[in-house]
Amino acid sequence: MQPNPDRASRTGRSRCPTVRGFFRWVTWAAVANKKTRNRQLAKQHQRRRSERMQHHRKRQMATIAVALIVALLGSLGVFLLFSNGDDTPPVASGATGKTGATGATGQTGATGATGQTAATGATGSTGEPGSQTGTVQPEPGPQEVACGGTQPEDALTPKPQFSAPEQVLEQGRSYEAVLETSCGDIVIQLLAEDAPQTVNSFVFLAQQGYFDGQRFHRLDTSIDVIQGGDPTATGSGGPGYSIPDELTGEESYGPGVFAMANSGPDSGGSQFFVITGDDGHLLDDQAAWTIFGTITEGLDVAQTIQDLPIQDPAAGLSGQQPVQAVYIERVTIREGK
Repeated sequence: MQPNPDRASRTGRSRCPTVRGFFRWVTWAAVANKKTRNRQLAKQHQRRRSERMQHHRKRQMATIAVALIVALLGSLGVFLLFSNGDDTPPVASGATGKTGATGATGQTGATGATGQTAATGATGSTGEPGSQTGTVQPEPGPQEVACGGTQPEDALTPKPQFSAPEQVLEQGRSYEAVLETSCGDIVIQLLAEDAPQTVNSFVFLAQQGYFDGQRFHRLDTSIDVIQGGDPTATGSGGPGYSIPDELTGEESYGPGVFAMANSGPDSGGSQFFVITGDDGHLLDDQAAWTIFGTITEGLDVAQTIQDLPIQDPAAGLSGQQPVQAVYIERVTIREGK
């Protein structure tokens, strides 16, 4: 039976398969293009995200680098601040008594027993023991001199510095020191057998005229201490070397004791102190200062010096300089058998 074109037209059905295939192809192409576009957008999004993350990491690395540079510069600044080549001894804390009294110091502004920089053994500049390495200039003292005294001619003469003390003590001999001060003489029996290195250093310096013209630079009534032996009279000077401690652990700092100031273990030099009263025992608990002499005459002279007014009682150690200058005019060493 042959197909009837008129019937097909009446029913409204298309008899053209080509047209239907064309529309199916167009639909598939649109879907394919959309998928391709989505993949491209996804790749673009991923690329931008990766670029943002990379940029963020670079910023973090730059921030860390800047922080490290700042820290390095800060550390360098601190190093330079504390390594400026100054020979001034560092401030140190030392003995404080049961009542909170400050201890025997060899340094203005320090609390406790202080003097020269810490070292082990008699150490200083290189050179033979007894050789001079330079000088230091004393600070001028008050114009008025205590006890009606006068300023010694060598008060402002530069004081010598040494590499180490020469060995001057002789076996079997005794040694006595006479401190001629503005207020009278103080005689001290030196304890060479108990503290041979300390006594040897003191005797060596005295024989060099090192103490002549120096001043007592500290009067501390809280622990009954008068202190001297600093060639600069500032509380920070020394002989150019340090000596070791000679301690027993049983030290008792009663009236008449003659001891070595220090800034810590094994840091003694030339600064010494005299105990003038019972408050010196406030230092007993720490027993950190070598006792190398005992006053046999002139304790009353030391007590007279102790009673002199100081420059500024409210200023701590820096104000403990006496209002009137108290000079050590001369130190003489007497030897006996």
